[in-house]
Amino acid sequence: MHEIIEKPGYELDETLKELWQVQLDLLQKLIDVCNRHNLRCWVDGGTMLGAVRHKGFIPWDDDIDVAMMREDYDRLNEIAAQEFEHPYFYQTAYSDTDYYRSHAQLRMDGTTAIRPSDCFQPFHQGIFIDVFPIDGIPMDDVRVDNALKRSRRILRFLKAKNTRIWASGRIGLIGRKWRARYAVKKRGWSTIFREAEDQYRQFPVETNKYVGELSFTGKSLVYPKEIYDKTLWLDFEDIKVPVPMGWDTYLTIQYGEDYMIPLKDPTMHGQLIIDAHRDYRDVLPEVQKEYSNSVFQRLWKKIIK
Repeated sequence: MHEIIEKPGYELDETLKELWQVQLDLLQKLIDVCNRHNLRCWVDGGTMLGAVRHKGFIPWDDDIDVAMMREDYDRLNEIAAQEFEHPYFYQTAYSDTDYYRSHAQLRMDGTTAIRPSDCFQPFHQGIFIDVFPIDGIPMDDVRVDNALKRSRRILRFLKAKNTRIWASGRIGLIGRKWRARYAVKKRGWSTIFREAEDQYRQFPVETNKYVGELSFTGKSLVYPKEIYDKTLWLDFEDIKVPVPMGWDTYLTIQYGEDYMIPLKDPTMHGQLIIDAHRDYRDVLPEVQKEYSNSVFQRLWKKIIK
């Protein structure tokens, strides 16, 4: 059990504390693997802010974010099957067919973290932490814009393959769904996914002054490459986590100069269905039923208006 430090002025419910326990376990495992293979990684986003401001989780946060340079990220993908054994599962489009996100997630078997909108997707939906690749961001906006458009179009195409048309209410996706099924059967999921990923590999970190999580935040968050030249280690609950030497620059760019003043923002993951004790496969039927009912209710309201 990890020791969660007190969060003065905040009441933490048991579900959130149990979620954090699993995520700390996942984070420590990831850091250990990266250290063993000399792969650089840093906590990212709200996790970095939490390390600096709270020495742990932001009191209302429900996730952990980690970032890696694309070269190290690709290397981690190569060794993941050997390094992450049960109960850990390193999830990418290459290890979990039908997973369509542009970043990896390290999942815990025997747990649940379901987005209702994903409840009909057949991939692993245990509690997770996010692992984002960092790419170079050139000043040539046209090249970057084109890469973003092509990659996002491919990922939307793949996602449609397993969309339940009637349960989601998205009737317009019928054609895309069947085209995606045919394409995947003919060419393979990972082959098509790699085409989306390769859009970002054309911008190597080594040849660019600026970097960012291009596949996730696009051009909205861009950082000087030199902030990652060295790594510092900060307290995060009862473990140590890596942050880039230029953490102040990073946090100022993302959150503004007053980042040390707590402002409660919505979480990135919305209304996750969390259970640290039940396997997601046991919970999915309940979520699917509730999600389908809510969609039908919304459609019925539109019809009778």
